Amino acid sequence: MKITSSTPAPKPNSSVAQRGSVSGRAAPASGSGATPSADAARLNQLEGQLAPSDFSAAKVSEITAAIAAGRYQVNAGAVADKLLASTAELAGKPGR
Repeated sequence: MKITSSTPAPKPNSSVAQRGSVSGRAAPASGSGATPSADAARLNQLEGQLAPSDFSAAKVSEITAAIAAGRYQVNAGAVADKLLASTAELAGKPGR
């Protein structure tokens, strides 16, 4: 079965083609010396305000070694309590 179309294929949306992107922001001209957008500048500002994480490479190494040696003990009760509290929080209910 052959399907033919009597209507021409749609033309690209000229407003999108003129702007250079779907987001509505114009693409920077090549070699224009463009600076980061206001969004990028704001993101950098917010990133600088974030509190440093509690990540400890030494603790990760210690736990990794304990797992490899078979010495790491999981506190199943603590894991279960935190899982229930997290689930309750996601559901919008007060935790235990």
